Amino acid sequence: MSRSKIQLLISSGRVQVNDKQLLDPNYRLKSGDKIFCDDNLVISKPDLTPDATVAFSILHEDEDLLVIDKPAGIVVHPGAGNYRHTLVNGLAHHCGQSLSSGSDEFRPGIVHRLDKDTSGILVVAKNDFTHTELAGQFATHSITRKYICFCHSILRFPQGKIETLISRDRKNRLKMCVSGDRGKAAITLYRTLQTFSGIASKVECELKTGRTHQIRLHMSHMGHALIGDSLYKTKNYASPQEIYHYINKFPRQALHAYFLKFSHPRSGKFMRFETSLPTDMLELEDRLQNLSP
Repeated sequence: MSRSKIQLLISSGRVQVNDKQLLDPNYRLKSGDKIFCDDNLVISKPDLTPDATVAFSILHEDEDLLVIDKPAGIVVHPGAGNYRHTLVNGLAHHCGQSLSSGSDEFRPGIVHRLDKDTSGILVVAKNDFTHTELAGQFATHSITRKYICFCHSILRFPQGKIETLISRDRKNRLKMCVSGDRGKAAITLYRTLQTFSGIASKVECELKTGRTHQIRLHMSHMGHALIGDSLYKTKNYASPQEIYHYINKFPRQALHAYFLKFSHPRSGKFMRFETSLPTDMLELEDRLQNLSP
C-alpha cells in the first residue's frame, strides 16, 4: 500500500488507534497500540501518461537534473482530486523514462514541491543518485530558496525571522496551523522590499525549513496574509476603492519562488537560478505602484 493511500485513509477517518479515530498522519505509534484500518476505499489511480499540454519553462537541463519555472495553476504530482495533467505528466512527456523513482511511485523526479497556485523554480531529479543527493541537501537545509510575495498591509518590523511549530489543522485538513506544542519546526526569514500606500507590501521570504504552506501560513500568522490567499486570509483588509475589488479577487496567492541555489550532486558545482515575476504578479505590482500616495 502506497504512502499516499495510507495518508488518505487516515485523513478520511478510516484508521483507528486504540478504538479512537486517528486524523493526524504524523501520530507516533507507541508500543502496545492497537491499530484498525478499513482499507475498503476506492481511489482513482493516478494517471502517469505523458502529457504534452502541460507547459513549463526549462532553465537548465543535463544528464542528472532539470531546473524548471513552473507556472501557477499546475499541480506538481498526481494525488487526491488531481490525477491527470500534472507537472509529472509533463515531465514524463519531456524526459520519458529518465526520471528518478523517488520516494513515491506517483512522484517520479519530484524532490520538492510548490503549491498548485504558487509559481516558480523547481529542481527535478533524472536518476536515483541525483534524487538522493538533492534530498540530502534539502534535509540539511543547505539549499537556498527565496520567494517574492505580495501581502496585505505593512509589516511592523520590515525584516526579521518567523519561527514556529507547524502542524495539520485538526478542524480543516486542507490547512496547516501554527501550534505551540505540536508539529515540526518552521523558520522563515523575511525582508520588506517595497510598500504601497500603506495597503500592501512586497516581501522577500527565505525558507530555512520547507513545511507545507510555510510562507503562506507564517505571513498570515503575522497578520499579513498574502494577496489572493483565501485559505489563510483571516480578516478583510482596507484598500482604496479603485483597487479593492482587484486585490480581493486576485485569483491565486501572490507567491513566486524566484531564487534557487544548490550544489550539483555529481560535480559539486554551485548552481544558481533566478527568475522574474510572472505576468499576473507584475500586473499586481504595477497597479499597486500606481496608487495615489
